[in-house]
Amino acid sequence: MANLFCMKARLLCKSEARDNAPELPREKWMMMKKTFALSLTCVAVLGLSACSSDDHDDSALKAEIERLQGENAALVENNEALQEKAEGYISTFPQQCAEAGIDFDYVDPNLPVTNAYGQTVRFDTAAPRGNDCAACHTGGAYAPDDAKHDNELTQSGDCASCHTNPHDDESPVDPGDPQDPTLPIDPSKPDAISGASGAPFYESSSYLNADYLAQRLSGMFDHYQWVEAEEGGVTELAQACELEGRQHIEAMFPNDGKAYSLNKYSNQMGVKTVVTVNKVDRATGEALDEELPNTAIFGYNLIKGDDGVYRTNMNIMGNNLTCYNMVMNGDVRFHYYEYDHSNSDKAGRNQGARLLGTLDYKATSLGGLDYQPIPGFGAGEDFDPADVNWDQVGLCTLSTEIHTIAPLG
Repeated sequence: MANLFCMKARLLCKSEARDNAPELPREKWMMMKKTFALSLTCVAVLGLSACSSDDHDDSALKAEIERLQGENAALVENNEALQEKAEGYISTFPQQCAEAGIDFDYVDPNLPVTNAYGQTVRFDTAAPRGNDCAACHTGGAYAPDDAKHDNELTQSGDCASCHTNPHDDESPVDPGDPQDPTLPIDPSKPDAISGASGAPFYESSSYLNADYLAQRLSGMFDHYQWVEAEEGGVTELAQACELEGRQHIEAMFPNDGKAYSLNKYSNQMGVKTVVTVNKVDRATGEALDEELPNTAIFGYNLIKGDDGVYRTNMNIMGNNLTCYNMVMNGDVRFHYYEYDHSNSDKAGRNQGARLLGTLDYKATSLGGLDYQPIPGFGAGEDFDPADVNWDQVGLCTLSTEIHTIAPLG
């Protein structure tokens, strides 16, 4: 009878060892983990009951207990190794948080949308964001003339250092078909027809619609990153998993005991270049034997004025060659270019446009070394380029009237 009891007790122990395996924290690793724990209650039943009272020989029972204990120790060690290996597969912040019991999915902050023409695009408000106030609000001196605004940042148009951009929350507007020409090529205008790749390659991937192009020029891509916090911040993973914007970052939380903040920043959607021509030697004023192209990277936008004319606006600190050539020559070429390295289609991965224009002298303003408008050269004053004293120019606010939007090439 006692032997029968012992046999049942052993079977009960084995069953309990299986049933009491701890629940795994992540379902994806359930097949990897094997956890068996020998119940102390079960050991007590086997060890303290009279299972060997018939023959007083408990050597087999002891051997069985030792075997089960050894097996349990090996499985615990194996489970720890598997857990460490499983944690090694964690490579994103959402996975970190899921391991800590806080579940959410990653959401791309730059998710594209499909417009009415079946094209996958990302629309942005036509109003510039961030500190690009000067792209629209031109005039030389951007801030009120008072002691509070008497510093280089405000006088150069960096309004975002103190003010919140009121345009950030404006709803995007569908501007129409990107390939619908607004300002088609005029063969009489110089450099209007592509002489490089030609229309067959990039006609279908060029932004010829001025309103659509305007949105791309002012559009921004949002990104998130962990930065060490000078004040505040979070030090624990559980805290980081509750931060606003947590769903927009994939980079893992450092979790090294230091305090971090989740920082959002924005970058332009494409590359903007300005092409002018060097015609004279600025040092001597003499004409160059050979005119040379001058290409620079600058930020600019495209705005439709109340008069129906599209203009680009850009702000340049100093009086570099780009400013000098634009003012002295009048002709300007703008290239806007987006490159998608993941696209296998030639037209799909190369998108943008070329903008051809002439400087609008009346809308342009030249500021002095103190960034204040130079008398006679401020916005609204139509000046003669030959009258400019370039030694006194410290700020160029340039407005260009666009007469042609041409395809890439």
